[in-house]
Order: sequence, then structure tokens, then C-alpha cells
Amino acid sequence: MKEVFNRKGRLIFNILIDSLIVGLFAGLFSVLYRFIISKMDYFRGFLYGEFNIKSLGILIIFAIVISFIIHKLLKLAPLSGGSGIPQIRGEILGKFNMDEVLTLFSKIIGGGLGNLMGFSLGREGPSIQMGGAFAKTIGKILKRPPDELKYMITAGAAAGLAAAFNAPMAGCIFAMEELHKSFSKYVLLPSLVASITANYISFLLMGEETSFSFFATSSLPVHLIWIAILIGIFTGIIGGIYNVSIFKSQDLFAKFKSPVIKYGFLMTIAIAVGFLFFDITGGGHGLLEEMAKRKFSAAFLIAVLIGKIIYTALCYGSGVQGGIFLPVLVIGGSCGSLMYLLVEKTLPVEIYYVNFIILGMSGILASVVRSPILSIILVSEMTSTFKHLLPLSVVVVTSYVVAELLKVDPIYDKLFERQLKNKNLLSPKEKELGNYSLFEYTIAHNSTLIGKTLKEIEFPKHIIIISIERDNFELVPGAGDIIMPGDKVLVLEKSEDAMEIDEFFNH
Repeated sequence: MKEVFNRKGRLIFNILIDSLIVGLFAGLFSVLYRFIISKMDYFRGFLYGEFNIKSLGILIIFAIVISFIIHKLLKLAPLSGGSGIPQIRGEILGKFNMDEVLTLFSKIIGGGLGNLMGFSLGREGPSIQMGGAFAKTIGKILKRPPDELKYMITAGAAAGLAAAFNAPMAGCIFAMEELHKSFSKYVLLPSLVASITANYISFLLMGEETSFSFFATSSLPVHLIWIAILIGIFTGIIGGIYNVSIFKSQDLFAKFKSPVIKYGFLMTIAIAVGFLFFDITGGGHGLLEEMAKRKFSAAFLIAVLIGKIIYTALCYGSGVQGGIFLPVLVIGGSCGSLMYLLVEKTLPVEIYYVNFIILGMSGILASVVRSPILSIILVSEMTSTFKHLLPLSVVVVTSYVVAELLKVDPIYDKLFERQLKNKNLLSPKEKELGNYSLFEYTIAHNSTLIGKTLKEIEFPKHIIIISIERDNFELVPGAGDIIMPGDKVLVLEKSEDAMEIDEFFNH
């Protein structure tokens, strides 16, 4: 026990130093991926520039070669498919054991080639998983124990998001709200250090600018706050539809037993969309920028909204490498722009046009991901807009509530749940992760554990309660100690039991 307390004292110092290294390299990989994606966006314009027999023939050849490469990469690194965010959570909870080197390689090559074909997928998920994968590599090289390794992976994932969108605070919030779903200094501090470091690398190599060039010059006035509520309702409904579309698309592609049929179907759709509706290909960064500069017609925006939902769902459902944040933001921007067209005839809202787009982006993130604080901070950092936190908060809360009322699962929770049912993804080497690790859990005010003594609690697995932090005082726990709201409980547990224990404390 004395050794455990000594390790606890060294833990923060070790992971803070390690997070500097992790942030540096996670930033480099994220910048590399952004550079590759930007080049693929450029070359994709030439591929779909003109429809004729020659260009169609070239695209078919590309489709065959790229399908083969992506298929082989996913065979080599099964956990590299999709966004990578559920995989990182599974890695932290001891359910997955990704091959970090193959995952890095698969994510960069597969994601880049998919973007060249025009898949409607983003760069943030791959950046998050690449950051986590590289952190795992560093942790192994430095021979870090399992608990430190998990916090390093968390810091790497946060750094990946920070560098992908130049949003260091969002990277930190993402680690707490989405990956660990609790507040802990063991998550907060290393994630913050790694995110800031990665963001510095991004600024150094790509320029000191926000992810998007547009921003709100004036906050939506209080007497128009009802507009934020309407946008929240709209994005809440659209977000629910989007999540269901993703799940249905996964079910559809699961029926394809032959990879030839699967990729043939996907590539046929990609080529058709590339020639018929090029605007919705790729992640959609350029489209969102253009949307903020000029007002499109309602017909075009509706087409983008519907097309982006269906096409992104099909691309993601196929299991290829790529994330959903950026396409989701385009959908949100379309919702905001449509709402503007709805009210502009009756209200003087001309100067608030960009506000509508930003509010739509936050609202859709809240309904899809169900992480309200992340939705506010991420969009605020990406657009360098901190003047309208009140309407942003109203949109996010409204959208969140609407999505909950629709009883549609949060996207990453559901995707993680589905991956756990895939026996091919669960680690065959899980016992290698079976060493004891330190985890900290914060007791929520609605927890069923409140008011119970430690001896009265029936824990799902064998654990050791190391300490309880209450009102900034650390207690050495005894069997008769009562759990109180806000307690931070430091637990020594087996990594393989982490998921069950995590669910128990956060229930």
C-alpha cells in the first residue's frame, strides 16, 4: 500500500512531463494529416472536374486500387476503421488493444485516399486516434505502467483534436466529457498540457489562425433569444435523424459479406456524388467557409442538408477510415442558414447571419455527440467567437434536450457499444492489460452511492479504495466512511475490469 501512495505522488509529475512529448508528436501527426487532406481536396477537384469517358475510366481504376488498399489496411489494423474515438475509449477501459503503429499507418493512408475519392468524412476522429496511438507508442518505449499509459493515451487523443481544429480547450474538455466522462486532475492536467503543446505546433507549422475564418461580430440580442431556441429544436431533430442514419447504414453494410460488393457499392456512390453533387464531397470545410461568406438558396441548403446526412452515413457506415465532426458541422451550418432564411423576411437580422451558422454548428454537435460543454467550447474556439455564450448555451441545451426526448443514443456511446459486440475487435491479449491501474471517479449528485458506507456498497469487481478527496482534503478511507456528493474516489483496479467499474461509478 505504501508503494501505491508513493506512485500516486509521482503520477502527476510523470504524466505531465510525458504529455509534453505526447503533445509535440500528436501535433506533428495531426498537422501532417491536415496537410495530406488539404492536398487530396485539391486533387479531387481535378478528378471530378469534367465528366467524360476518360475521367470516368481513371476514377474507376482509382476506385479499384483504393478499395484494395483500404481493405488490406483494415485487415491489418481492424481498430483503425471509422473515426477512432470509440476505439480510444475502449483502449482506456481495457477492452481494445490496438496495434499503434499499424493504426497510425492505416489512418493516414486510408483516410487520405478516402478523401481523394470524396468520402464525406472528417479529419478530427483520425487525428484523435493517431494522437492516442502515438502516445501509446511513447508509453511503451518509456516502459510506463498501465495507469500512466492510459492517461498518456487520453492526453494524446486530446492533443489530436486540439491540433486538428486549433482548439486546445476543446481537446481538454473532450478528454473529460467524452473519453472519461468525469472530472479528474489526472485527466485534466496532462490533457491540457498536451493540447496546448499540440496547438503550438499547429500554429508554428500551419499559421496562427483559427480553424474557420468566419466569426460573429455581434452577439444575438436577448429579445431574439427565441431564435436560438428554434435553432436548438431544429438541430436536435436533425441530429437525431443523423445518428439513426449512421446506425442504419452500419446495419446495411454489415449485410455485405463480400468486400467486392461492399466497396463496389461505396465507390459507385462516391463517383456518382462526385459528378452530380461535388459540393458535398470531402469533409466540407470549404463549403462551410463559403456558406458563411454568402447566402445560398433554400433549395441548395436543403439539398446539402439531406445529401450530407445520407452520404456521410453511407461513408461512415462502410467502416472506412474517417471522422464525422466536420460533416456534422456542415449539417449544422446548413440548419442555421435555413433558419436565417426563414426569419430574415420579418426581422432585421442581417448582421447576425454568421451567428445563425455558428449556433447551428453548436446545436448539431450537442444533439449528435451529447457533450454540451464540448459543443460550446469547440465551436467558440474554431470561430474565435466568445461574445455570444448565452445564445450558444441556449441552443446547446435545447438541442440536447430534444435529442434526449427523441431517445436516440449519443453517437459515440452507441458506436462503442456496437464495437464491443464485435468479437474480432476485442483484444485477444486482454490479460496483458490486467495489471492494476489507478483511476479517479467523481461522485455525481444523483449517484446511488451517496449516503452509503464503503462496506455497504456492492462493487461489481474487486477494487481497492486508495483515498477519498473531499473539499480539498484527502481522507484515508475506512469501511465505515460514507460517500458524499462531489467526492473524488481514487481506485486501484484491474484494467480489464475498468469498463464495468467506470459504469458503476458513473451510473
